[in-house]
Amino acid sequence: MTRELVDMINDLNEDEAVILLDFASSISSINSDTDLRALRLDWFRFQARTSMTRSTFSLSKNRKLAIVMNTNVFHLKMIDLQDEMLKETSDLSVYCFYLKMLERQWKSCLTLPSQSRFALSFARICGHFSTALHDMCPEEKNHILEKSLAICNTILDDVCQSITDVMGALCEFELRLAEQTSPSTIAAQIVSQILRSKGGKNATALLGMQKEPIQAGEESYRADRQILTYPDKLLTTLIELCSGISQYRQLFISDHLFAPREYLSQHIENKFVELIFAMITDNGSSIPRRPSELLMIIQSYMSVLQNIDALVPLDVTRLFNSVLLQQTQPLDSRNKETMTSIYTKWYLEVVLRRASAGHMLWSEHLQAMVSNGEANDFAPEQYTDPRELRCLSQIIGPYGVKYLAERLTWHVASQIGELNKIVVANRELLHIARTQFDCNERMKEVMQALSHDPKDKKGAWSSSADAILQRTSIIGQIFSFRDALHMALEQVLLRRLPFLMSSFANLFSSMDDTGRAALGELGAAMGLQGPVDIALSNAVRAQSQQMNPDEHYQLSCLLLVAIAISLPKLAFLESATYKPSLKASLNNMHCIPLAVNTVAGALFHFHARGDIHLRMKEFLALASSSVLRAAQEQDGRQDIVNNQSTLYVLLEQFVNKCRWLSMDVLEACFPYSLVRTAYQHCYQQEADAF
Repeated sequence: MTRELVDMINDLNEDEAVILLDFASSISSINSDTDLRALRLDWFRFQARTSMTRSTFSLSKNRKLAIVMNTNVFHLKMIDLQDEMLKETSDLSVYCFYLKMLERQWKSCLTLPSQSRFALSFARICGHFSTALHDMCPEEKNHILEKSLAICNTILDDVCQSITDVMGALCEFELRLAEQTSPSTIAAQIVSQILRSKGGKNATALLGMQKEPIQAGEESYRADRQILTYPDKLLTTLIELCSGISQYRQLFISDHLFAPREYLSQHIENKFVELIFAMITDNGSSIPRRPSELLMIIQSYMSVLQNIDALVPLDVTRLFNSVLLQQTQPLDSRNKETMTSIYTKWYLEVVLRRASAGHMLWSEHLQAMVSNGEANDFAPEQYTDPRELRCLSQIIGPYGVKYLAERLTWHVASQIGELNKIVVANRELLHIARTQFDCNERMKEVMQALSHDPKDKKGAWSSSADAILQRTSIIGQIFSFRDALHMALEQVLLRRLPFLMSSFANLFSSMDDTGRAALGELGAAMGLQGPVDIALSNAVRAQSQQMNPDEHYQLSCLLLVAIAISLPKLAFLESATYKPSLKASLNNMHCIPLAVNTVAGALFHFHARGDIHLRMKEFLALASSSVLRAAQEQDGRQDIVNNQSTLYVLLEQFVNKCRWLSMDVLEACFPYSLVRTAYQHCYQQEADAF
């Protein structure tokens, strides 16, 4: 066929015709000894001759000849240059110069679930870019190699981003399933059923305002198994994408190794954190979600990630530890806020601040904050009850609880510093009260001075006694919440680490108070309370470094004196009424016993003089004497008598919560019959109010 084509061409000169005729004759008589390289060289020589301007032959006008000759050359290469031909025909380095086309094709591949498993093939194409290099063009080397690395990185990012987008949609669906069985949804369904059973116009109107709840399990009902639901399509897409990632353990591109699974792990970690923070607040509100709701959301997302682990061999346990452990610190690895910092600010700057302002009460019966009026835009018990605190402990972990407790302790230390300023300002009066507490006249003068309104009034309280009681009450509220948080942490750890907790509890119970104090920080990290608050003692030590130890010891003693002789002021406050149903007073003054015991233990442990029990007895003697003296001076005023019962209850609670005192000591300085009568009066007073 080649000879026939040559014979048909008339505009060839002699040399050009000889080249083609020799080529045709050599092909017809080819054998194993024929040098095929010379034949290919003849075709190249012919093209070079005909490309000159003096040649009368135009190859473009003889298209059939060009096709036949190129086919012959291709077949010749298939005989002696098979490896080179395989490399040449499979080389896709041309995409190096057509990046827009490459991008369009890989994005099209990602949009089709049936093709998405082959998406990483485009990343492997980047490894061909190096074959486009030539020794005659060294200036292109760096540019092409950098381009191949950048394109490969972009493709891997796009594939991982597609996987995380599908994962986010599956997380939303899983969350909806979890919400269908949540207590709040079930409660709404119960209310709807009750309204339907009652009937009537009002019930119908209320039912019309409520959304029709979706029954749990409806997503599993199908009329035809061939019909794919939206979650089925998402799962199918996820399987295809993950199979593409799992095909390649490593990609070798331009002397660099890319690990697709590590890319995916990093993207999933970032997406997990993004999803969690998107759900911390509800609809952009400044109020964070309840810890129980957030824990349900996190567990729903974790179940989706565990399904991904079945598709791609990722270390999901390491991923969970990396993300959730960072959330137990105030800042994560990217120097951003964590769940620990968000909830710490919420409890410190909102919940406890409103409690100190009197908008909330700490109920020892419910072990939670309850609303005191309608000034709150959220229900405090939904953030402070035992179940919510247990969920909070699971979210922020022991590290987060320790961080929150430290912040609470520093708030208490600042309150102690303010109390010390009041003590220093009234030092002489308090010294008189300490040495002459059995002299009625002198004590009356001291109380009048402490109750006197200052001329340059700058604070929120009218007198020193009021400031002492209020700040002590704030300390008690903080410690009540902190103890409830530690109790919740202990319950969580008992369920998660029963053997470790039982071993430490046995060790802790076998020690004396000195040994328990030495293990105080470790015990607090596990939710166990020791005889002394070591964290508060360390905070006090840090604040009093510039003060003489003897002077600080005297201030600590006078601080207890100030609190003891200020207690009778509560009888004049209507808000100090004790509510037995809540085990709380309306102004949180019932938190004073816990504050006194905790602060006194920390202060005198810091001074290490071994006289804590003596100081507690001194406080009880001063407090009981002041309360009884005030009761005698009121001469039966009914409004004072009602609140006097609260003082008797406070004395009894102080002894009950003090590890250094017993009821025998209380009986020696205060008749217990008054305590029984006080409880009876408080119960009767609350019953009459209803």
